[in-house]
Amino acid sequence: MRYGPGFQSAHRLLLVLMLCFVIGCSGSGGGGDTGNAGGDNSAEQTASLSPVIGSFTCDPGLVAQGSNDTVLLSWDVAGADRIHITPDIGVVSVANGATTVQPTVTTQYTLFAVSSGGSDTASATVEVRAGQTAGANAFGDVPNGLPPRLAVGLVEEPGVTWMQDSGVAWDMRYHYFTKGWRNNWGWDSENNGSWGRRWMVECDAQGFIPAIQYYCMNDEPGGGEDQFYNKTTHTATMASYFDDFKVLMLRAKEFGKPVLVMLEADGFAYMERQANEDPDAYAAIAATQMPELSNLPDTVAGWGLAFLKIRKALGANNVILGMHISAWASGKDIAYFQTGAPLQPEVDKVYAFLSRLGLEDNVTGATYDLLVGDPLDRDADYYRLVQSQDRWWDPDDAAAIDSKSFNRYAEWMTLWNRKAEKRWVLWQIPLGNSHHLNVSNNGGPREGYRDNRTEYFFANGTSHMRKFADAGAIALLFGPGTGGQSYYTNDYDANGELFMKSRAGSILNDGGLSIAVSGL
Repeated sequence: MRYGPGFQSAHRLLLVLMLCFVIGCSGSGGGGDTGNAGGDNSAEQTASLSPVIGSFTCDPGLVAQGSNDTVLLSWDVAGADRIHITPDIGVVSVANGATTVQPTVTTQYTLFAVSSGGSDTASATVEVRAGQTAGANAFGDVPNGLPPRLAVGLVEEPGVTWMQDSGVAWDMRYHYFTKGWRNNWGWDSENNGSWGRRWMVECDAQGFIPAIQYYCMNDEPGGGEDQFYNKTTHTATMASYFDDFKVLMLRAKEFGKPVLVMLEADGFAYMERQANEDPDAYAAIAATQMPELSNLPDTVAGWGLAFLKIRKALGANNVILGMHISAWASGKDIAYFQTGAPLQPEVDKVYAFLSRLGLEDNVTGATYDLLVGDPLDRDADYYRLVQSQDRWWDPDDAAAIDSKSFNRYAEWMTLWNRKAEKRWVLWQIPLGNSHHLNVSNNGGPREGYRDNRTEYFFANGTSHMRKFADAGAIALLFGPGTGGQSYYTNDYDANGELFMKSRAGSILNDGGLSIAVSGL
């Protein structure tokens, strides 16, 4: 069909009008630039109806396989009508929140935020890595008879059955043997150490390895801690002292099963400081005329060797001997009050002294089996409130080595482990947690002082247990060093349960943390 010139002109006019209408609707009455700006505003209005995920993170992003570590998923979302997280979590009700997960395999978590105007997604991945067994890079072997996991134990009085009745698979049960243990502090008619053997049998019957803190020097005549070394220079005192230890070795040999004996808490440090760091200073050892000590030198070094020689002479091969290493033995308290001091020189200084006392090869043909440390003898807030001392450790995994922190103590342990090539037992670890009332403990719920060591090790999986196992630890033993401190029989958590029984118990009853028994 053909159209005339008038129709064609009208048609062109119609097209122009239509184009102007389109431009006018998409703009604000101006030219092309204004129209484009108007189009951007419209897009912003549409986008403002869509949700925005500000962040979606996991902390930590890497956990060890089998550690049961808890991971915190956190998110911050704006403008969403519905938030959903996969896998397993489902719909969450808050736009800015967090939840915990415990993945057993590497898992990618995805957050979906939806509104009437659109949606947004974000992902966070937790890597579960099959790593080395805890302690695989530690030096020295786990002594025969001790478990292939990081052992956990408690102090408990003879005749008490709380540990057994708790239903927790505790590994060790410890007790102080002070001067007088030999006749049960006067309660036994015989002075032959049979009470000590009965205590070992009692521990074994309840399913626990007996551990002894042999702490007798302070009650020998002649003074207290300040006279520790001076007492070793008196022949009669040393003859009585080592005869008591000989009786302990005899009773332990009769018991016939593994016994951990931790020798003289802080005693080796007192010897170093009071003998002016001289292992050749006089001490009455061979002078006691005990046959077992006849070929040992009458020196401070001989004092340390005497325990090894008596054990060997009596054939008490089931006894595991631990030498106590004090964090202040060098003259600097590297754990609390001189945290800026480089660690290696302090380790080297103390090792040079203690190596002569039985950490290195010597005339007895034996060395100490373990190192023993006590992080603190009272709850941290007891020291803060009663003695105006700050003995809190920073639990942050990123804490600097030159800070008052768990990291620093673990690094100190690692350096010692490498130097001595021996594993560690940590003993007398305070039992306070963040829910204690900061009052003297008379047995009421939550009485006792606050501390963070039990929560550090047991409140969030096994990652911190692993850290200390990697530093050489093979046992963590908890208990107060004096009365009035927090205790496991009334250490109630926010959930109304006993903390050690529920938190440590859950880990132990699930198998605990396996450790490498053979060291580098």
